[in-house]
Amino acid sequence: NARDEACRLVVDGLGLDPRAASGRRPLAANGRRPLAVSERKRLDALLARRIDERVPVPYLTGKAWLGGMAWDILPGAMIPRSPIAEVLASRVEPWLAAEPRRILDLCCGVGALGILAALAFPNARVDLADDDPAALALARGNTRRAGDTVARRIDVVQTDLFAGLNGRYDVILCNPPYVPAAELAALPPEFRHEPRHGLDGGADGLRVWRRIVAGLDAHLADAGVLVGEAGNLAEAFDAAFPQLGAVWLALERSEQQAGDSFGVFATIPALRSVR
Repeated sequence: NARDEACRLVVDGLGLDPRAASGRRPLAANGRRPLAVSERKRLDALLARRIDERVPVPYLTGKAWLGGMAWDILPGAMIPRSPIAEVLASRVEPWLAAEPRRILDLCCGVGALGILAALAFPNARVDLADDDPAALALARGNTRRAGDTVARRIDVVQTDLFAGLNGRYDVILCNPPYVPAAELAALPPEFRHEPRHGLDGGADGLRVWRRIVAGLDAHLADAGVLVGEAGNLAEAFDAAFPQLGAVWLALERSEQQAGDSFGVFATIPALRSVR
């Protein structure tokens, strides 16, 4: 929303710490201070790009926020914004039968969901998997920023979906490209700054999901849970993959999609018939 964007543009764009003066001129009693001339010029330049070029704020500031954390981001990488983060904040309850030992963030981008999963489940090992080397470089950096305790449990893997992965996972998180090709041109201009390959889901939006579902048999544990995102395609998704028994989740802090769905689902082992 506009208020949050304005806050992030100012605070992150100027490198401010809202909790302290951080060596700059001290804050006034009301928590405010005037901008320096150089800061005002920088902010004007950022505002001009945001307004005139419709560049998303994370590309202007180098930071994206998800799950209460800041993630390093550069133009050319998908901006992390998945509502799956809200599912991780509740530790995937009540869908898991036991504490997960292995977690996969498939199509991980800059690694936000997988790192949030590592924080939510401190005994689990997590694989961050993507085919984009630039995004994975950012994922490695974000992993290091999460701290040694978390980083030592995370592996970053460049792979075409499941091709370079072995074994089964107790939780698979997946936010793949799912925008139908015909709808790409109608997206807000901000999305045109993001890589097309991170958005384009083919003619019906389910091209990548078909490949993922075909690989679940070998990579999702019998009692495992798939938590995925498909935007406003819930009806088409269920028609294409009835064997998954997808349960579309009601979320509190995410945007509702067309068809009264929040775009995120979980599979329940008792309903799933992949094998």
